[in-house]
Amino acid sequence: MATATVELSDMLKGIPSGAWVAISERLHKVVAYGVDPQAVLNESHSKGEERPLIVRVPDQNSAMFL
Repeated sequence: MATATVELSDMLKGIPSGAWVAISERLHKVVAYGVDPQAVLNESHSKGEERPLIVRVPDQNSAMFL
């Protein structure tokens, strides 16, 4: 079975710098984003994501550490 590779940069396209993002561990896609990390986590939980990856979108000129 072939698996598609999803690039993080592709997932974050269109999301503003500084936003917090919840990424589905199962679906490999953004399920919520916003300015408050707790609100993003709550929204992802309400959508059925038990363990989303929460990251902050960096400024365009900075590095991202996970």
